[in-house]
Amino acid sequence: MRSIGIDIGGTKTSIGIIDNKTGKITSKIIIPSKKYKNDKKNLNAIIENALILSNKNNIKFIGIGVPELINNKGIIKGKYNFNWYNKNLVNYFPKNLKVSIDSDVRCHLRAEKYFGIAKNFKNFIYVNIGTGLSYAHYKDNKIYSGANGYAIHFASSKINLFDWKKNKKISLIPEDFYSGKAILEVMKKNHNINKQKKLLNNIADSLASLIGSLINTIDPENIILGGGVVINNLYFKKMLIKYTRDYILADEVKKIKILTSKLKDNTGLLGAGLLFK
Repeated sequence: MRSIGIDIGGTKTSIGIIDNKTGKITSKIIIPSKKYKNDKKNLNAIIENALILSNKNNIKFIGIGVPELINNKGIIKGKYNFNWYNKNLVNYFPKNLKVSIDSDVRCHLRAEKYFGIAKNFKNFIYVNIGTGLSYAHYKDNKIYSGANGYAIHFASSKINLFDWKKNKKISLIPEDFYSGKAILEVMKKNHNINKQKKLLNNIADSLASLIGSLINTIDPENIILGGGVVINNLYFKKMLIKYTRDYILADEVKKIKILTSKLKDNTGLLGAGLLFK
């Protein structure tokens, strides 16, 4: 069976034909996710390119991964990257096509389970460190989406901490400081190599504390790290894995396998196409 996968990212969108048995990708194209200031036009551009591929190759199945909150009915309930709130993208395609939508990070996890390093894993989490920060959890032979579909965030809501000993309050949204978008911004402002290295160390330590807390909460058997930040920056990945173990409470869990995705830029594309597997 063949399907079309659409991996919508914060900066670029990949569209390709997926062989659901082999994982082979053909006719892959990449377009800007935000070519226009108007997100309605951006959506139309993505759909238009997908339909061209669908009509040309007579493919009736289209899976879409979106970097937003998606409820269990497939309706977009976030507007972090795009102004598509309350939209069901299925309604924007012709009725003769079978279209399915899911959160992009759950698509990443799906690809790892079927074609990546998680084929034999029964309980694992996939942590995406890209434009934003998100995670997905596989357990009981299925992807856990939560009661409403929102079990993807671990760093997107505001954290308020009050140190009563020093009468000091700390309040921040971790994603605003530790995502790929934030890291790129701070690197551009600091060109000194030593300063950059120190910043990356501190960011890795802070992000590791969040991942460690996630591990302590969920208690998975394995962890897979994905996203451009860890795939393209070996030093940052090394520090992140090292620091994460420092925040794991149970001694036996400190030895947990923390792996890196080998699917690279095709993870989301494969996972979107696999919505029909």
